[in-house]
Amino acid sequence: MKRNLALWLFFLVIHLSYANPLVSPNCFVLSELSFNSEGKWEIELKFLDDSFYYWGTENIYISSNAGSTYLKPLNLNSIKDKMIVRINNDSLQSNLSINPLGDCISMGYSFTYSLTPPLTFGNLVAATVRTPKNGESIALYGFDYHYDFDFDYSIDKSPSLGSENDSTGMCGTIRGKIYDPYNLLPTNAWLAGNGIIDFKPEANGNYSARITSSKHNIDKLYYFTKESGMSLGYYVKISPVVVTTEPDTIVNVDLHINDIVSSIESIKRNQENIFKIAPNPIKEFSFNYEIAIPVKSSNSYIELFNISGQMVERYYVTESNGRINLRHNLQTGNYTVRLFVNNKNYANSKIIIEN
Repeated sequence: MKRNLALWLFFLVIHLSYANPLVSPNCFVLSELSFNSEGKWEIELKFLDDSFYYWGTENIYISSNAGSTYLKPLNLNSIKDKMIVRINNDSLQSNLSINPLGDCISMGYSFTYSLTPPLTFGNLVAATVRTPKNGESIALYGFDYHYDFDFDYSIDKSPSLGSENDSTGMCGTIRGKIYDPYNLLPTNAWLAGNGIIDFKPEANGNYSARITSSKHNIDKLYYFTKESGMSLGYYVKISPVVVTTEPDTIVNVDLHINDIVSSIESIKRNQENIFKIAPNPIKEFSFNYEIAIPVKSSNSYIELFNISGQMVERYYVTESNGRINLRHNLQTGNYTVRLFVNNKNYANSKIIIEN
């Protein structure tokens, strides 16, 4: 009985190890799709790591609205040179129809893992990119599987199947004016968004940005500085606009900023990175502060609470770093400092005031 139980546990472990392997299945993306003049399709897969040696390409499935099938085994050594492979119906275990007028394509491993959001194009209601014309393709721009906002399919009038995708032939331009009535953006801010390549607004609010060729629902823009790099937790809300762009065309659209938002959970986990105070303990009734989010608003301030929870001081701030001078008659002891930006409490900190 014990022997049978041990064998059963052994095979269960083996089964689970294959069903839930340690290797991440998120190892490739559908990076390009094209059709020839006869409507026959070709797809480019880009591998993000070499875990295909573990999974094998025969476990990769591809689905369309017409059905699903698996890839045939591919030459793994040929993949590792470019980490890119081109496939068509000859690469599949059975033929798969993809409708050039509109379809929804998904890929993954063993129908268990879907690697990326499906590519929906053409005349389908959920499509974000049109059907490619002759000599065009649908290409994935700027993909980084750590960051969702980088995921964007675009019309590409300069197909590059078999080579790395770049922005050549993929981008149009949006331009207009950014309205920032609450002065929420720092003066050195650069902006980016889903398919919107980073740009810096002019002092008068005018902007011009390259954008991939697809349908864009713009409701937020991430902001960053060239010194600090991308700040994924911080973005500004935009009054929603829908923009459809084509390669090498210009679309005029004004953007209205109405709020500054952060990834609240991220802020709660990293408050020490949002709001820094030094020195602490405070010995000369003053301290320096650093704030990692823009505070250019008349409603940005620092509040000081005593141990009883009573607010004893409020200090308005207009810069991301500076010095606060406290009243000399404040009692020594423990205090709570709260940071408010645009009337929202973004971070709290404890301080000690000493003589």
